[in-house]
Amino acid sequence: MKEYTSTAIIAASPETVWKILTDGARYRQWNPEIVGVDGRIGLGERITAHVRLGSGAIRTVTQRVTSFDERKRMEWVGGLPLGLFVGRRSFTLTPVTDGVEFKLQLKMSGPFLSLILKSVGDRQPEIDSFVAALKNRAEKN
Repeated sequence: MKEYTSTAIIAASPETVWKILTDGARYRQWNPEIVGVDGRIGLGERITAHVRLGSGAIRTVTQRVTSFDERKRMEWVGGLPLGLFVGRRSFTLTPVTDGVEFKLQLKMSGPFLSLILKSVGDRQPEIDSFVAALKNRAEKN
């Protein structure tokens, strides 16, 4: 398994952060890593994320929203048939004194993991850029 994690304290309410995270149509306005989301972000929904890799290439990734606990946590899962590759992206919001602690975690697993990693490269810079951009967007609202 390969795991990437990034966190930030965001000086905004959980409602504000959640609203930004679940408005897929507006991702292209603020998100340098996921430059677009097609479909409705809600429990059980299938969405298509347009993900920018470190090389600048855009990959289209179909995922299902498998967890959706409003203003607290959601998870998107996608991959290849038969579990050959699984990508699991979780978003967690924890209220703190000055706003919200936001955590983005990407876990990648499966027999084809090494091939996928060669294809996409190190995802940490993109995960960090997602979190920094979310913080910037939420604190401007």
